[in-house]
Amino acid sequence: MGVFGDWDPVDRSTPARARFEDRLDFLFDFYAGQVEQRRWYGFWNYGDVMHTYDVDRHVWRYDVGGNAWDNSELSPDLWLWYSYLRSGRADIFRFAEATTRHTAEVDVYHLGPWKGLGSRHNVQHWGCSAKQLRISTPAYRRFYYYLTADERTGDLLSELVDSDQNFLGLDPVRKVRPDTDTYRPNRGALGVGLGTDWGSLAATWLTDWERTGNPRSRDRLQGTMADIGSLKYGFLTGEALYDLDKGRFDTGREQIQVSHLSAVFGLVEICSELVDLVPDPEFERAWLQYCRLFLATKEEQVEAVGQPLEGIHLTQAHSRLTAYAAARLQDRNLAARAWESFAEGGEHLNHESAFTLRKIEPPHVLLPVDEAPTVSTNDTAQFGLAVIQNLALVGEHLE
Repeated sequence: MGVFGDWDPVDRSTPARARFEDRLDFLFDFYAGQVEQRRWYGFWNYGDVMHTYDVDRHVWRYDVGGNAWDNSELSPDLWLWYSYLRSGRADIFRFAEATTRHTAEVDVYHLGPWKGLGSRHNVQHWGCSAKQLRISTPAYRRFYYYLTADERTGDLLSELVDSDQNFLGLDPVRKVRPDTDTYRPNRGALGVGLGTDWGSLAATWLTDWERTGNPRSRDRLQGTMADIGSLKYGFLTGEALYDLDKGRFDTGREQIQVSHLSAVFGLVEICSELVDLVPDPEFERAWLQYCRLFLATKEEQVEAVGQPLEGIHLTQAHSRLTAYAAARLQDRNLAARAWESFAEGGEHLNHESAFTLRKIEPPHVLLPVDEAPTVSTNDTAQFGLAVIQNLALVGEHLE
């Protein structure tokens, strides 16, 4: 039915497809095993996983700032839900359900000045000073709501309806903003990123519009989509000025500012749905431009926008942008490039040994544990999403 964007049921019809399916199964089974072996339990922790592994100590970096609890960094929630949708596995559903419960309740503020914002990964779930919509985004919760009609999850989605107000009180990129000395939040001209920020707002407005028919959410979604399509460089602009009262972007900004994080917190998935659900040719053009150019050659980027794009990382993860453009434009060359980019990136998960468990016994550890030394949650989530979406979009070009 095309619900939730680009994914297909599990397909082992060719050796190459079967190999990918085996690797997807390995990664989920590994994390399910780690929950038990590493005792990732407790009132505040159940449903979350750790972010980065420490090979020297044979433990996950539970005590290293920014490396401990994952807090939805790079979208493991999406990886789990798409894995369930395509497989129907009950164990994946329960894992995704627990993750949704945790990340929606624990990692997000529900009262006070930060209501509606989530907290980035850290030793404590609230330890990082980055409070952002990319963690609280409904993109991670809507699967569970639509599959179960769970009322608590519906309440949590409703909490976020006015989350654009948060940009007035807390600038999410205040520590890395180039103009930090002069930028001051102004309700008529709030700096809102077109990646993690707008992607989260779009997921909020789309979900609210779908659930309630709220005209405010509809108008802000359609209005900002039209504005992105009107920007000279579309999504490549990076950030636009948002009028909080009108719910619209200033379309006069002419800059190119690309981040490797913009698309990996649900933007890819939400934009895929929006292109199908809300016809807007200029928005679709802007999204296809971003998908086509992100991993293009420097020469192609210069030809298209007058300069090469900086900040291009996470090649494997972004191969699915190229795949989306290939499928939409029916371009075989782009399809081939998508698989080439997938193979070039993700160095930690592009070798057979990454998908092999080794048993660590005492005295190196207190209790016997399995480890996959090069597996981390960022790579796992984006590897999984890239495999799932590439197979759905350009799977016929895999061989």
